[in-house]
Amino acid sequence: MDAFTLDDFESRSGSATSILRTIAGLYLRHASSPVSRTRVLTLATSAGVGQAAAQTAITRLADRGLLQTPQDGMVSISSPALAMFARGTRRIFTPRQMSADDQWVLVTYSLPETMRPARHQLRKHFSQLGGGQVSAGLWIFPEYLHAEVLEVLVSLEVRQNATLFVTGRPEFAHSAAAAAGSWWDLQKLGKRHEDFIATVAHLGIESGSPAHSYCCYVTLIDAWRAIPYLDPGLPESMLPKEWPGQRSRELFLALSAAHQQAAQDYADHLLGSESS
Repeated sequence: MDAFTLDDFESRSGSATSILRTIAGLYLRHASSPVSRTRVLTLATSAGVGQAAAQTAITRLADRGLLQTPQDGMVSISSPALAMFARGTRRIFTPRQMSADDQWVLVTYSLPETMRPARHQLRKHFSQLGGGQVSAGLWIFPEYLHAEVLEVLVSLEVRQNATLFVTGRPEFAHSAAAAAGSWWDLQKLGKRHEDFIATVAHLGIESGSPAHSYCCYVTLIDAWRAIPYLDPGLPESMLPKEWPGQRSRELFLALSAAHQQAAQDYADHLLGSESS
C-alpha cells in the first residue's frame, strides 16, 4: 500500500514543498547516487524557492516518506516514491483524450464494514486516477486506465472484492454530457485547467537562458502534474462547451517542448557528477 499512499496533491501548487516534490520527480530520482543536501537546495533556490523554505520542504518530504535524509547530509528518493514517479511519467507527460470509439472499464466492489478504511482509500485513489463515481460501489474509467485501476486494487488488497467490466459506449439515461456532469466534478476540473493556463501564461515559448528555462520548466510541471491524474480525458461529446482542457493540454505541450531540454541541461549542470 505504501507506493500509493504517496499519490496525493495536498501541497499547494507553487508552494516550496510542491516545487521540491516536482524537482525530485524530474531530476533527483535519476541521480545515480544520493545527492548532497547543498545541491538539492541549489536546485530549489534556482527554481525560485527561498533557502529557509527549501530546508523546511526537505524536512516535510522526508516526514512524508518521499525523501530519505540520513545524518550524512545526503538526500535520496525512497523506493515507494520511485514507483510513484514512474507512474507519474506515464500520466504527466503524455496527456490523453478519449475518442468516441474508445472503450471504458467499469469497476464494481463491495467491502464489509470491517474494511471501512480500505473503502475510504479506494474512493480517494479512484478519484485521483480520474474515475467517475456512477453510484456507491460503481466507478467508470477510460479503458486506458485499466492497468492502473488494477494496481490500486491490488495495492489496497481488495482485488478479490472487485469485478471489472470492459465495455463500449454506455447507454445514457439522458445525454452523455449530463452523465459526465453527474459522475465527475467537471466544474472543479475545468477550474484546474483555467488556473493552470493563468499560472503559466507568462512563461512564453522563448527558451532564453538555460537557467530561465529551468525555472520555467519546473514551474510548468509543478502547475500541471496533478491535472492528468484528476482529469480522465473524456471524449468531446461528454464535455461542456468552451471546455478549457484542450487549450490547457496544447499550452502544456508547447511550453514543455520549448523548455524541457535546456532545463535538463541546467539541472545536470547543478547536480554535476551526482547526476546519472
